[in-house]
Amino acid sequence: MEMQPPTTNPQPDDSLRFIFFNEREVRPGWRLLIFLALFVGLSFTLAALLRPLAGRLPQGLAASALILNEAMGFLSIVFVSWIMSRIERRNMGEYGLPLQQSRALSRFIRGYIFWGFLPLTVLLVVLRGLHKFYFGNLALHNGEIFYWAAMWGLLFILVGLTEEYTLRGYLLSTLAEGIGFWPAAIVLAALFALGHTFNPGESRIGILMTAFFAMFASVILRYTGNLWLAVGAHAGWDWGQSYFYGVNDSGLQLPGHLLSPHIEGPTWLNGGSTGPEGSILCLVLMVAMSALLGWLYKRSKEPALVFTNP
Repeated sequence: MEMQPPTTNPQPDDSLRFIFFNEREVRPGWRLLIFLALFVGLSFTLAALLRPLAGRLPQGLAASALILNEAMGFLSIVFVSWIMSRIERRNMGEYGLPLQQSRALSRFIRGYIFWGFLPLTVLLVVLRGLHKFYFGNLALHNGEIFYWAAMWGLLFILVGLTEEYTLRGYLLSTLAEGIGFWPAAIVLAALFALGHTFNPGESRIGILMTAFFAMFASVILRYTGNLWLAVGAHAGWDWGQSYFYGVNDSGLQLPGHLLSPHIEGPTWLNGGSTGPEGSILCLVLMVAMSALLGWLYKRSKEPALVFTNP
């Protein structure tokens, strides 16, 4: 009788390794879970520590409380991303905000002016030409102009850094490694839009607009290799809305705005309580900006700093 060679069953250690590791490292899904656990745990801890302090701040220091909250949020996401970079033995610049690049500041400024503040201005000028938006008069005078410009300027720089790095930093880089860049960008854009549904005064167009902006920021990341242009665009757009033009931003109007505008006509056109982001023209603008940016940067030879699947 011919002897059959003994069959070898996979060892338990091999099975566990296949579940948790790919050919290079820990699988992206597990790394995402580690990242989210660290971030949520740190965020809840800081919130518990800072809540008593925020409650004692005078009403006049509400802007300072917002700035402190955004600063702590950004530092939290940076700290957790740094921990993951040590675990993965990678440079943190691979997660979207490389500091060693000499052009980081210039990209931020270009994004702030040309992809944030100016497109918003064009949108409002068009609405003014349609007699659906009016810029109004000055609402601030003397030193108040500079004080609120600086306070809201700092706040929205931090907002841009926090929101872009949270959703299009480590999360997008690692999720893209697992499912591909564009599917990951769509998933995170949907989460970004979902987060805005809790804002009072939001509309369906406004929520859709946040998803469009998230995809615009993802286009920036894909074609430029980092988030500095997107951070600038985010900050410039929000500062222009909330301070300079004094319009609602995602359904909210902040105190200390430069102008006192008003709107007329249908809300689907002028944005209503949502602000300009609730206008159908804003969706058209965002699609046009994404197409223009892709066309301008499609010949860029700079290496992307995100992990993508073909």
